[in-house]
Amino acid sequence: MRALHVPVPLLAVAAMLAPAMAHADPLDDYVSRKGKDVCAALDKADTAADIFGLEFAIRRDGGFSVNDALNAIERSAVADCPWDEPKLKQAGAPTATPTTSPTPLPDH
Repeated sequence: MRALHVPVPLLAVAAMLAPAMAHADPLDDYVSRKGKDVCAALDKADTAADIFGLEFAIRRDGGFSVNDALNAIERSAVADCPWDEPKLKQAGAPTATPTTSPTPLPDH
């Protein structure tokens, strides 16, 4: 009879963790599903206009804001095609690896 009591706590823990796993970050989910597609488009991008077109397509496809679409491009580049990060910098898009450290605020 004791063997029946061991699985019950495990099921309770699994039940508590399941809702947390069900609410994944939409950007992370998008990048995990479509990051390689984003990178394929970045590989073909030659201009800032190409990256703007990609950002627009991601906004429409994922229902994201401008900032979220740019973050999806950035996260895809970091995860799947770091060689395309310089294209994002040249186009003026934010990247995960800043070129300079942030300027500290003065003490008042």
